[in-house]
Amino acid sequence: MLKGTIAKILEKPFTSYLLLIIMLTIMLAPIIFTAFTSFKPRAETFRWPPTYFPEEPTLQAYHEVLFRSPMVRHLFNSLVVSLGTTAIVVVGGLFSAYGLSQYAFKGSKIVLLIFIATRIVPPISLLVPFYIIMSFLHLLNTYLCLMIVNTFLWYPFAIWMLKSFFDQFPRTLIDSAIVDGCTRTGAFLRIVVPVSAIGIAAVAIITFLWTWNEFLFGMIFTNTREVQPITVGAHYFVGDELVQWDSIAATAMFTALPGLIFFSIAQRAIVRGLTAGAVKE
Repeated sequence: MLKGTIAKILEKPFTSYLLLIIMLTIMLAPIIFTAFTSFKPRAETFRWPPTYFPEEPTLQAYHEVLFRSPMVRHLFNSLVVSLGTTAIVVVGGLFSAYGLSQYAFKGSKIVLLIFIATRIVPPISLLVPFYIIMSFLHLLNTYLCLMIVNTFLWYPFAIWMLKSFFDQFPRTLIDSAIVDGCTRTGAFLRIVVPVSAIGIAAVAIITFLWTWNEFLFGMIFTNTREVQPITVGAHYFVGDELVQWDSIAATAMFTALPGLIFFSIAQRAIVRGLTAGAVKE
């Protein structure tokens, strides 16, 4: 009887919406609290018990982040590293995954296993080898250093994910393009890439967000504010005697904007890709 009642409740449409609302509330609660904290006066952030809504809203924290701290420079650094890494991973992953998918050779499965094996090793265990290599190449404290390290982390993921899309791609579309006069590279760029926009955008979004939020390598391989990403630069507001919670919260709000903008752009690419490439003009 009890099982039947539970089953009927779960079948109701409102149950799914209720569960969705509960999950969204749990996930968004820290973000909403951080947003409210960014509008609080500094003294109010130390009050106990804490206030959930700012009693005297102020933009002082945003003013300090924008005009009295190096956070703008750190945001720029993160943007350069994240966009550079995403471009390398997506472009390189496209050609590698397409070749492994459509032009398999003897040993191609071993190559795939080697790629995934590089991600079996915990990244933290590679800090010393990477540091020695970057030091030998005189790349420490540079954008290129962070791009190389992040590319190493996310490139295998991009290949495996893109290969799964190319494995399901209709071979007839490629053959039709070649018959119509396209080269193999032309068919790839003009047919395969636009139609695979969903997979490409997904890889780009994940790579960008993971690189944007990376902290450990940014902290180890950089030591000046000219290169440090925003995840490391936020420590500017953590002092020996005082933590400026209002400024940290405002920094977090600024940090979220580029990811949202990039996600919006990638979404538009998905929509364009769904209507491009597969239709002959």
